[in-house]
Amino acid sequence: MIIERAYAKINLALEVMGIKDGYHMVNNLMIPINLYDEISFEESNDIELVNNTFPDNIILKAAKLFIEKYNIKSGVKMVLTKNIPSAAGLAGGSSDAAATLRGLNKLFGNIATKEELLELAANLGSDVPFFIDMKLALCVGRGEIVKPCNIKYSSFDILLIKPQSGLSTKDVYKAYKYDGSNKEDKINNILNALENNDFNLLENNIFNDLTIPALGLNEELNDIYSYLKQVSNIHLSGSGPTMFIINPTKENIDLVNKKYKNCFICLCKAI
Repeated sequence: MIIERAYAKINLALEVMGIKDGYHMVNNLMIPINLYDEISFEESNDIELVNNTFPDNIILKAAKLFIEKYNIKSGVKMVLTKNIPSAAGLAGGSSDAAATLRGLNKLFGNIATKEELLELAANLGSDVPFFIDMKLALCVGRGEIVKPCNIKYSSFDILLIKPQSGLSTKDVYKAYKYDGSNKEDKINNILNALENNDFNLLENNIFNDLTIPALGLNEELNDIYSYLKQVSNIHLSGSGPTMFIINPTKENIDLVNKKYKNCFICLCKAI
């Protein structure tokens, strides 16, 4: 049996630009966090996923793609232990898909190269290639081109807050209007901040171009974000609705746990 962990991510920078071939071009700086799903793999007669609550699960898509690509004659039984909330802006589904490709590659004797895994991942979704390596990276194009950031940085705490209500990624992108600005300097500042353990510089440069459209589409998100903004730096991950606070104080954690009991709340770390 093979067991793979599928780690979530947050966005330290999400620059959204113009549309090309039907997709928004992005400069997306992502960092993995130690909140993860777990998937086990063993050979079987069929392709099956235990604990599947989604009719069109990306894990099954990934498994079928891999098995067809390499003309594998057996199937696979996969058991999913889900910890990352769905439709949260944490890319749990994308990470699950990449973990499936990695897990099947190990199960069937490492028959795929890393480049082949990245190509398969890109066919499954824009965020999926990032999770093949699960390392700090700037993802460009529509997000499928992964440029690893080979810097050393210290881990730091992250407090996640996800409202009960959700958001459609498609709707958030549709509501976004590109103003033509360039944020390369901010991305470079974030990388310098990580490398030098400068959390003031980090906080002053984290950005997400989808924050304003997301807040405009979800009243619950807007209310929580606006309130917490008064007591701490608060940021949006992906297209939302999950928010995060970096290096939260005990007062931050106590406040969130007391005031937002109906939210998904998780204290985790960047890895």
